[in-house]
Amino acid sequence: MLDKMISMFIIITVICFFYTDASLAQNSLKNNLFKDYLDIIENAKQKNADVLSPEFFRKAQEKYNEADSDYDKNKNGGLKDIRRKLDESKQFAEKALEVVELANLYLKTSIEAREDALAANAPLYALSLWNEAEKIIHDAGINLEDDDINDAREAGNKATDLYRKAELAAIKNGILGEARKEIELAEKADAMDYAYHTIMDAKNQLIEAEKLIESNPYDRADALAKSKKAAYQGRHAKYLANTIKKLSQKDTNWETLILKIEDILTEIAKPLNASAEFDEGFDKSVKDIVGKLNELIESEKQAHQENETLHAELDKIKEIDADKTALLEKQKILDQKISNIRSLFTTQEAKIVHESNNLIIRLYGLNFPSGQAIIQPEYFSLLSKVQKAILEFPDKYILIEGHTDALGSPETNRILSEKRAAAVKEYLLANMNLEDRQITHYGLGDQRPIASNKTVDGRAKNRRIDIVISLQE
Repeated sequence: MLDKMISMFIIITVICFFYTDASLAQNSLKNNLFKDYLDIIENAKQKNADVLSPEFFRKAQEKYNEADSDYDKNKNGGLKDIRRKLDESKQFAEKALEVVELANLYLKTSIEAREDALAANAPLYALSLWNEAEKIIHDAGINLEDDDINDAREAGNKATDLYRKAELAAIKNGILGEARKEIELAEKADAMDYAYHTIMDAKNQLIEAEKLIESNPYDRADALAKSKKAAYQGRHAKYLANTIKKLSQKDTNWETLILKIEDILTEIAKPLNASAEFDEGFDKSVKDIVGKLNELIESEKQAHQENETLHAELDKIKEIDADKTALLEKQKILDQKISNIRSLFTTQEAKIVHESNNLIIRLYGLNFPSGQAIIQPEYFSLLSKVQKAILEFPDKYILIEGHTDALGSPETNRILSEKRAAAVKEYLLANMNLEDRQITHYGLGDQRPIASNKTVDGRAKNRRIDIVISLQE
């Protein structure tokens, strides 16, 4: 009986071995057959072919999946039909990669705007604008697949605008989201009735934070600080509102609150040996506590003064002098750089404006044909001067702003100024060793005039390109 069991075990083991070996061989054969085709699809996806060439990429994926399914099902037609579908998949993937190359040429600004929106978490914080932009870039990709360059460019410009709006909205929502939530909760707790001043302070802090983001979306530190304070005041207002409502419900609640305050003051008074009697209110104990604290502070000051030496004072003076010297030297270098830039341009070509942490090269001398965004060769020398100016601050962030006069509709002016700013940006990228993320552009249309739009001279000044170099450390 034992011999039969051993023999059966050996037979089962041999069968399992050959079955496993055959299965591994089958998987190895499939991997060898499919690997190169899967690699090209993965390569296309890594280059965003699913976004920039959606139909060709979809068909490539579809044919690959059909071949994969046929192989697993041992479908009639054998390897010949499977190879045919894999070859078709490869052809569509290669077409998708060709379209990606076109997109990198004709939709470059849109792709950059999309990457910036992604970096700002637009799919999380500005989903509606993001989805709208994605639909339009999808249409632009289909236009490129159909060799319709003009429609692709037009769709790309729309997508760029939406991606930029999504980026700004995402930055706002990411920074301001908590504050908005806390203020909303405070309002639901009736803070406008019971904690009016606190809730209004929270709202004002939120408004100031939003203004800071709109003025410079990439300098977020101050806006974040304002937003955090708004969130705190929102929570504070909610607490005050709930506490005051509770106190208002029953007169004895006021006694409970006062006794609680007395207990807190008593705990503070104990280590100070201060008075903790409240038969005439808080004033006596509070004054005694403050007096004891002032005595401790004064005693601490005297102890520090006694321990200070002349040597320490001299070291402090030397340190202050060194800091001042370094600051003056830094300012001297900055002034020299700005002076170098001013010397590059005539008054007809540009005006150099130093505002806070920004240096603005206001190009009066760069003109475009009416209604167009094409840089004429006669202005190449002026842009060469701009390049030299940028090289004074080679590592700084650069913003190119397009501005128009008030003639025409605001939307037409905004689009035209956006195109002109983009043209200057592309020129600088093509002729300088700048990283794409170091330079961006905005079209502001007629929103920021620097002169009256009622005169010819004023309108001429308003039609300009501003090169804004951030001097932020």
